[in-house]
Amino acid sequence: MNRIEKHVEDVLKQMQSPEDEREEIREELLSHLNEAKSNYISEGLSEKQAEKQVIDAFGNSHRIGRELQESKYPFQRGLLYLIGIITLLFGIIFYVNLAFVIREPDPVWLAIQLLAGSTVVLAAINISFVGRYFYLLNVLLMLHIIWNGINVVLMQSLSQWQAVLFSVYLFILIGLDLLFVFRNSYYSTNQAERKLQKQGFVKFSYMMNLLYGIIIIVVCLFFLWTFLAFTGPSVAAFIMLIPILIWLIFYKYQMRFIARKPVLSLATGLLVSALALVISFAILRFSIGG
Repeated sequence: MNRIEKHVEDVLKQMQSPEDEREEIREELLSHLNEAKSNYISEGLSEKQAEKQVIDAFGNSHRIGRELQESKYPFQRGLLYLIGIITLLFGIIFYVNLAFVIREPDPVWLAIQLLAGSTVVLAAINISFVGRYFYLLNVLLMLHIIWNGINVVLMQSLSQWQAVLFSVYLFILIGLDLLFVFRNSYYSTNQAERKLQKQGFVKFSYMMNLLYGIIIIVVCLFFLWTFLAFTGPSVAAFIMLIPILIWLIFYKYQMRFIARKPVLSLATGLLVSALALVISFAILRFSIGG
């Protein structure tokens, strides 16, 4: 690997592109830089001198890589940083409220909250690696949404003004989570595939597909909370989380094919979501009846 090839690899390390897109960018950059190298050699420079001149003219690999990242996936890294920092701030602010106002501190809750925020921040720092796995990154944010949904329910035990204040904070955070998942899903498909369909309809399809997941999560958390409130913790209660698991697994399929066949993908997504809820409710009812 010569200096130019190494410089290009350093550029690519700053990007979250999947392998096929990464290979296209690699070939394009190498073609451009090798052409410049040939021009410098024809002017009388040695091969090493030409490579150094090309690299100096091209610019710092980290800066170029970050610029390419922002041009292809605008605000993705910044949005992750924002979500992670807001999550950490909420953990600190709410725990202080628990400790000094309500006087019922919960170190376990704080540990989970800080872990949730730190994980998102780490994903932002390492987006050049983590970001290549669009599905796993979406799963991470969906788990973040579920945790924030649980936190919203916990807020109902506070005084009215505290419940409203903290709930609004959490709903803003959930909104940012959903925005990132939508954008990340959209960027996960090859640009050539997106061009086969009208851009507006593809975006609408991704929004509807994400809406299926939101409905499933809200319904499952509602029934889980209700079940726990009336019967207490049990294995049967957590059957209500099965539809969320089924949807998350099927979501990987949706991310791959929704840009190619959006109507079919939406139809199958709705069917799978409905079946997941029906089957899980049936199992839960059978468990209670047994």
